[in-house]
Amino acid sequence: MPKSILSTLVLLLLVVVSCNAPREVTDAKRVENAMRSSRGSSSVEVDATSGIDLTSYLRKVSGVSVQGSGPTATVRVRGDINFSSDSTPLFVVNGTILGNSFASLYNTIDINEIARVRVLKNLSDTNLYGLQGGNGVIEFTLKE
Repeated sequence: MPKSILSTLVLLLLVVVSCNAPREVTDAKRVENAMRSSRGSSSVEVDATSGIDLTSYLRKVSGVSVQGSGPTATVRVRGDINFSSDSTPLFVVNGTILGNSFASLYNTIDINEIARVRVLKNLSDTNLYGLQGGNGVIEFTLKE
């Protein structure tokens, strides 16, 4: 076999082997994973202190930004920014979608009954709620 053909076959073999060999996670993949985890959902448990309202309670929840107080407060999920006109998150209580109205949530929920709050920020978490969850989702699980 001529030397040039042999060297070409060896080179081809090296390329095939290197393509099939398991690879380490690349820097780009590490950055993507870090961004995904920093924007990911968070589940928190915050003790309700008697005498505080829902806006004060939500201020203690990581990933939630609250401006104002009472039923007219503005609640946002920090993380990915949606440039649509309305950036209010979707509110869900025990699996029931209440919509994007913080006022209706405020009048519906008793903070002493909250067992857990979960903030969903990224697309993979909010896709369960479709377009409604595009600005993030705040899920409340009430005590039984």
